[in-house]
Parts: sequence; C-alpha cells; structure tokens
Amino acid sequence: MADKQGEIMLSLPADRDFVLLARMALSGLGMVAGLDVDLIDDLRSATDECCDCLLHQPIKAERLELRARISDGRLYCCLNAVRSGGVSDVPPSDLEITRGVLETLMPDVSLQSDACGVGSIGFSLPV
Repeated sequence: MADKQGEIMLSLPADRDFVLLARMALSGLGMVAGLDVDLIDDLRSATDECCDCLLHQPIKAERLELRARISDGRLYCCLNAVRSGGVSDVPPSDLEITRGVLETLMPDVSLQSDACGVGSIGFSLPV
C-alpha cells in the first residue's frame, strides 16, 4: 500500500465524549491494514489509554489531534494534546502506569512530555 493511501488525521475537542471517534478511526485503519480482531481490540484499548492520559494533565488540552498511517509494514499512530494554557481541574495521570499499560498492548511506545505534562503519545505495531 502506498504511504498516503493509509493515512488519517483527525482533530477532536479534548472531551472524553469524543474519544469514541478516535477509537473508531483507528479501528477502521487497523481493518484496512488487515489486523486481526485481537489486535484491533488492543488498538482500541491503547487509544483509550492515550486519550485518558492526554486529558489528565496539569495544563488543560483544548483539542486532541490524531495522526495515523500505514507505512513500511507498520501502523504508526500519534496522539497530541493541543493545550489551551488553562490549568486542568482533573488529577494528572500516573505516567508509569500509562506507559506500562501501553507497553502491554503495543510493541513500540513513546511518550513526549515537558513541564506542562504529557503532550504527545506515539505507538506502532507491525501489520
């Protein structure tokens, strides 16, 4: 499959009610990539965990941006928090627990953080 044929981009309000859209988009891309049902379920769980982490940071996110693609026999996904600058009213996620959960679901995980908290989470898996 050519690189651009399997690429999606989605911008969502930073609200738990919109996480289902991210799950559905990545599940659909997983089906296009030929993943089996168990891997698609892991992909859904990883999406939930990433969104939950990004929504629970010291600085409130205004939007969540999802970018995913199929390239070179892998499905790559990155979720970013676009921060509004306001202080969040929810307790921050425990990063070690988040990393642990994601690493049980996906073989390759990266979390990018700064003084404001986690701003980006990426993962990939072979297809």
